[in-house]
Amino acid sequence: MNPKVTASTLLSFLVASSLFAQSTVSTPIVGFTTLPVRGKTGVNNSLSFISLNLSRPKAFAGIIGTKSVNGSGQTVITFSNSLFTANQFNTSTNKHFFQVKSGSNDGLVAEIVATTTDSLTLADNLDAILDSGVTSFEVVPYWTLATALPSGAGLKTGTSATVADTVTVIDPVSGAGNAYFYHSTANQWRRGSTDSSHVIIPPGAGIMVTRKDSPQVNIQIAGQVRTGSVQADIAAAPSSGARQSYVANPFPLASKTLAQSGLYTGNSSTGVVGGTTATTADNVIIVDPTTGTANTYFYSTSANQWRRGSIDSSSVTIPDGAAVIISRKANRGAFEWYIPQPTF
Repeated sequence: MNPKVTASTLLSFLVASSLFAQSTVSTPIVGFTTLPVRGKTGVNNSLSFISLNLSRPKAFAGIIGTKSVNGSGQTVITFSNSLFTANQFNTSTNKHFFQVKSGSNDGLVAEIVATTTDSLTLADNLDAILDSGVTSFEVVPYWTLATALPSGAGLKTGTSATVADTVTVIDPVSGAGNAYFYHSTANQWRRGSTDSSHVIIPPGAGIMVTRKDSPQVNIQIAGQVRTGSVQADIAAAPSSGARQSYVANPFPLASKTLAQSGLYTGNSSTGVVGGTTATTADNVIIVDPTTGTANTYFYSTSANQWRRGSIDSSSVTIPDGAAVIISRKANRGAFEWYIPQPTF
């Protein structure tokens, strides 16, 4: 079964479609989606690559005020009025991110690390891309393990990761993955013995679920449909060997096609590297959420098209609710992929 959008969400899509055509959205699109996690087959655990394809509702939206850079190289945005409360968006149990919503960097994300009554401090230096009085933005709470997967969300629980299903969140920068399980007696998400309920799942980050029981589990996500692009960080590869980044399709519909994805730009600093074969090119691996079958694609620089082997795959999409694996070959640097919004 593919991930489903409920009737209420689909109705919202239809009502909003004319608004999108006019580049105007008067109200957020909200609803539910269902993400299937395949059951194990025989003695073999199953691996499902899923994505949180709805957002938590935004906490604030506005236009950039005065900008500056502090001594730590972080952008500070100051407003003329008192809009917030101290630490409103940056406590350890309630972290938020800042997302650009206009201009060429639409979709760019930065964590909010400090909040005063009239200012936001971002983790990064965005001074060069923000225009005071022009750039629009949103403040959105991160998904966490507890908010996205409350009480284990139907996955197998247990007193250790050995017996329980595990959820692995892949760090998009380092490529490192940490596995978590829902502790059945402590009633919390854990990594080892550490409470990990408030571990964040960045927008655009893929999730790998290791299922240790036979029935399929359907995880229901309630939230708001993202609009505009979503930034995803693709990790640099080491000097030898490839590095894989697990990236979500953050929208509740199949993605735009590989040809429309913006993954290949012809510039290795802004996209995947093409080649004449999958051996030399970076690979894009899409896992079918129903069967678990993985297909590998690459951009053929001789045919000027996306391919799987010798087959033209330009029209292939990333299924809704699925994550894609981007394998960056040795000595190739990191880049930011702005995942384009599909047509609702």
